[in-house]
Amino acid sequence: MQRESKPNVENRQKTSGKDSKKVPIGSADFLAPESLEKALDYRKRYGFQATVIAGGTDIMVDYFERLYEVNSWLDLNKIEELKKIEINDENIIIGATVTHKRIAEHQELQNHLPMLAQASSEVGAWQIQSRGTIGGNIVTSSPAGDTLAPLLAYNAKVVLQSKGDKRIIDIEDFFIGPKENVEESDEILTKIIIPKPSKNTLSRWRKVGKRKALIISSLTMAILIEVDDQGVIKTARACYGAVAPTPIEIRNVGDYLERQKLKNVDPKKVGEIAVSGISPIDDIRGTEQYRRQVTYDLTINAIKEMASEL
Repeated sequence: MQRESKPNVENRQKTSGKDSKKVPIGSADFLAPESLEKALDYRKRYGFQATVIAGGTDIMVDYFERLYEVNSWLDLNKIEELKKIEINDENIIIGATVTHKRIAEHQELQNHLPMLAQASSEVGAWQIQSRGTIGGNIVTSSPAGDTLAPLLAYNAKVVLQSKGDKRIIDIEDFFIGPKENVEESDEILTKIIIPKPSKNTLSRWRKVGKRKALIISSLTMAILIEVDDQGVIKTARACYGAVAPTPIEIRNVGDYLERQKLKNVDPKKVGEIAVSGISPIDDIRGTEQYRRQVTYDLTINAIKEMASEL
């Protein structure tokens, strides 16, 4: 549903600009509502004038030398509704302020969503995992966000709630550029809805960085394949992070794989298709050429490993 207010194109909530004219409030409010309803009241009133915070592991780094620019904070940590994990026959619903540590250690999430659990266990150090939240990782919208490629592969949806209204959108439609998303000034990301994968689902998650731990990823990969009882691929999604302006699914990989027997798939062909779908850049974490080669190698290895499981 199209709405009139501006999307969060800079991700970070602005602390000046036309919204400030609507806020007859002091310049250093710390808002810590205990209910979602109250938080939505504040969000409607303050818009991007109040900086939303949960774990704060991204935003405090970004704002460390600019804290004087933050007029007001909207802290979501006291809202129990946003900390729930619900699992029913069809979906897994994760509240936006569930921490990476809880996801990594949750036994049922490990069983149903192993890529997300593994990715959560590799977000920074234990301290970051204990504070950082899945909602924060999504709203930060970095192409290198560890949980984002798995969420795309699981075909997740996000719930954007505002006062008296909500939108449920595919997570791939949430991201519109590096650290840019479609969240609007009166909305809060409240839940992530993930269809429960079938029992015949195989998956592989990989993160590559300059060292094995405590590193922002140079590249992430999440491949999910669902097969029937004869080993024929019913559904395939190959998703990558840090190889394009947003985390992406390479749909041509799925189109190539579906309806083939997994054991008959040519892994090199899959790798070539994956590489043709990315648009990496040179930066301090890797060159374009490096990211293309790593995408190719990881994809081939993932297909071979999954085929060997049948």
